[in-house]
Amino acid sequence: MNNFTLKISGIQYAVNFKSPEEMGGLIGTANFNTQEISINNAHSRQTQQIAILHEILHILSDTYNLKMDEEDVKFTTHALLGLFLDNPDLISNILTH
Repeated sequence: MNNFTLKISGIQYAVNFKSPEEMGGLIGTANFNTQEISINNAHSRQTQQIAILHEILHILSDTYNLKMDEEDVKFTTHALLGLFLDNPDLISNILTH
């Protein structure tokens, strides 16, 4: 995957793919102060997708005071990713109706 940006709650975040050494053994991190999501580039595409959505949910939880703990984020990540992968037109269908 290539680096990209996305907007979360009106704030632009850089999504950067980094080496395992730079990640210190972590799969993903979110830094609210620098508006950066870092993803370990040594993992499979599927693991990277999970990590991106996982970090987005952490940001949303903190932004909107949802008080999601790590387990909440983990299960919600897998539920949403499964929903999106099983229904690739879901977002466009919602936005056009």
